[in-house]
Amino acid sequence: MKPKKRWNRWEITYRIPGYDRLYSEHFDTIEEANIRIAEIEYKRPRGLLKPPERVQKSRFISVGDFLDEYVSRYGVLHWGDSYYSVSVHRINDYIKPGIGHMLLKDVTTRDLDEFYSTLLETPAVILPGHKDTTKTVSYSVIEKINDLIRSSMTQAIKWGYISFNPAMAATVPKGTSKPREVWSPEDAKRALSVCTDQNLKVAMLLAIGCSLRVGEILGLQWENIHISETSLQDNSSVLDVKQELKRCDKTTLKVLEEKKRYSVYFTFPETKPNCSTSLVLKSPKTESSVRSVYIPQERRIKELHGLYQNYDMVIAQADGRPTEERLIARAMKLLAQENNLPEVVFHSLRHLSTSMKLQVSGGDIKAVQGDTGHSQASMVTNVYAHTFDENRKRIADRMESSFFEATVPEKKVVSPEHDQILSLLTEKPELAALILAMAK
Repeated sequence: MKPKKRWNRWEITYRIPGYDRLYSEHFDTIEEANIRIAEIEYKRPRGLLKPPERVQKSRFISVGDFLDEYVSRYGVLHWGDSYYSVSVHRINDYIKPGIGHMLLKDVTTRDLDEFYSTLLETPAVILPGHKDTTKTVSYSVIEKINDLIRSSMTQAIKWGYISFNPAMAATVPKGTSKPREVWSPEDAKRALSVCTDQNLKVAMLLAIGCSLRVGEILGLQWENIHISETSLQDNSSVLDVKQELKRCDKTTLKVLEEKKRYSVYFTFPETKPNCSTSLVLKSPKTESSVRSVYIPQERRIKELHGLYQNYDMVIAQADGRPTEERLIARAMKLLAQENNLPEVVFHSLRHLSTSMKLQVSGGDIKAVQGDTGHSQASMVTNVYAHTFDENRKRIADRMESSFFEATVPEKKVVSPEHDQILSLLTEKPELAALILAMAK
């Protein structure tokens, strides 16, 4: 028996005389695993080996207690700060009140179906900083709750708590989802031409030209932008995406920092007392998000200069503090309303940028992926690429000219003599019979 490395932990598997199943245990260090192996090898031949205490208790562990273990053992090692915070919220505010009292082993697919149907009539929990919309839990939130339960119960199988995942066959209520609305290139050009908010304009330029996320844009510092006389001449000016600006839950940050999951480079001073969140500059969400992006057009580079710098932020408020996402969202909504533009969220500019880069690159997905920082190329085409009506019209015109017009039968040109012969044969059928006899 030897320990095996599974993710960040060490696993041992063994059998116990008199028990049919194979038992697994996990340890943080290989030393702990080897100590347990020595204990097993000592007790087994002497008939002293029993199932681990956790396995004995698994019959009576509730869904709520299991989810606490799932978060503390799995979530802290695999989730980012946003997903960690929202998952804890969904567990504490929806799952535990609904099925947290049930024994994990007793949960059936039918129980989950009833739970999801009940959620449709349950008022949504209003988080701090959010507006009370007096709405019930949405279809999309129920779908994400099912994803969380399914993932947790898959892990419960690996840990030996259950042998079947009831969430795999659960019926999740489906609502109608609207596709994300995205500006056309013409809308974006007009928005830039009429925008008088310097911060918003620079943010839009960076989103469209460099395909940056809003947190990456607002977290840019001047040390991340590399512009020189040489780079201006050969169009090699770049910006480095190494951090993002984000407001994070303090508890979540502390938990992930203890596991060395995130690097917070700087925490901005608080402006309100007893705040549960912190505004920080932190490492991006994934390793692929750390990248360098070429800055398009010299004349656009010049528009980046002239902003007040206190924390060395490219986009800053009048007092030098960073500009938070909510301020950009508010300014963009106002811009659309005042100029009769479609109201879109700021993140849609990243969709627009991705779609345009796919078009101008001739479909070079990997090159576009290098700019967007996605970990999977499929995200570029399946989620972020949008089709514009003008492009579809051009495709239809090209199909018409290259295929359909080329396959239309040519119209035969009929000479006047042909018409005279046809008329003569019609008037004198005996002449037609004579010609046919001669042909034989």
